[in-house]
Amino acid sequence: MARPHLRDLPPLVVPNGFMIRTWRDGDESAWGAIMDPPGAIPVAGGWTPMAVRTRHVEHPSFRPGWTFLAVQGTDPDAPPVAAASAWREVDAQPGHGAIHMVAALPEWRGTGLGRAVTLAAMHALAARGDVAATLKTDDWRIAAIRTYLGLGFLPVWRPGGELDPEDHRDRWSAVMQACHSRQPRTEAPP
Repeated sequence: MARPHLRDLPPLVVPNGFMIRTWRDGDESAWGAIMDPPGAIPVAGGWTPMAVRTRHVEHPSFRPGWTFLAVQGTDPDAPPVAAASAWREVDAQPGHGAIHMVAALPEWRGTGLGRAVTLAAMHALAARGDVAATLKTDDWRIAAIRTYLGLGFLPVWRPGGELDPEDHRDRWSAVMQACHSRQPRTEAPP
């Protein structure tokens, strides 16, 4: 998905009872827990603290001030329950940032925290001078796609890309139908 510009971003509104802070050393376990539950972002071997360090923190795109964590209450030391990162893909065009690794613990999904951390990352992209943003998601993450559409992201159809063009078009058609239905798919297909 892509947001062709970062102008006129909505103000960041954090759901009542939560605050957003940025990454600190020691967040590896909590961040890994956010990424590991069913319906989150799978990785072989799981998001252990070591995997978080090697696959996320040591990645060239990682910056502590660009990873946003939602915590309950007003204590920044409370365990994070949702996360999103502002990222710069290695092959990105100048001025094009990415929203990366958006997830929330299952018990906090549907509360607006995913939107809040995504918007915090979008504001960070704009503040550093990026003019557009992209993100990658799975087509079964209908609730997340609804959020991204609401934040101005648009589907990207890449004919001739790694996916069969007809399949890609058909998949986006199904996603958009699901986004407009009353019955969201919330779990990964078998």
